[in-house]
Amino acid sequence: MSLFVILSKGGYTIIAIAIAAFIGLYVVIERFLYYRRIRENTDELIRNIKPYLDDGDFTTAINILRQKNSPQAKVIVRGLLNRSRESMEAQAREEVKSLEKGIGVLSSVVAVSPMLGFFGTVVGMIRAFMQIESLGGSVNPSRLAGGIWEALVTTAAGLGVAIVFLILYNILVDRENTVVQEINRVMDEFSPYLGG
Repeated sequence: MSLFVILSKGGYTIIAIAIAAFIGLYVVIERFLYYRRIRENTDELIRNIKPYLDDGDFTTAINILRQKNSPQAKVIVRGLLNRSRESMEAQAREEVKSLEKGIGVLSSVVAVSPMLGFFGTVVGMIRAFMQIESLGGSVNPSRLAGGIWEALVTTAAGLGVAIVFLILYNILVDRENTVVQEINRVMDEFSPYLGG
């Protein structure tokens, strides 16, 4: 029996779980591509830029930083252009918003999927008990199979989706925290070059 056939036994609730899974998958792919695009070696960035700033050549440092796509580089550029730590902090807040994009949606997928699974369980058990009632108590187990299938398949699917996306959520949150730490690090490194 194929996975598709097994999942089809889950009734309409399985469609809601599948939609949640597709939304979660979209967010995960978009976030991984985003983190790949903004990847930056902070040590190398600091090594490359500091000599220009030590020589007072802010223009060259800013031009080099503008060629980079990382939050760290954007934070430094904003600080150097405005010569203030407050500007760096303002840019850092904007970058953190970008880092957090979609994380709330992914968290909702993790929370809602098992609930949908349990909802399917309840619906399946209701169907099974309705069969028992309609048959007046003389029940053939094969008559109850549909409701029991629905109950078990939706529970398994909901929990499976939640487990997978919880792992992916934690990986993304860890990456976000790493980038935030690097942003804080560059703010501390480059603050001495700013006037305010």
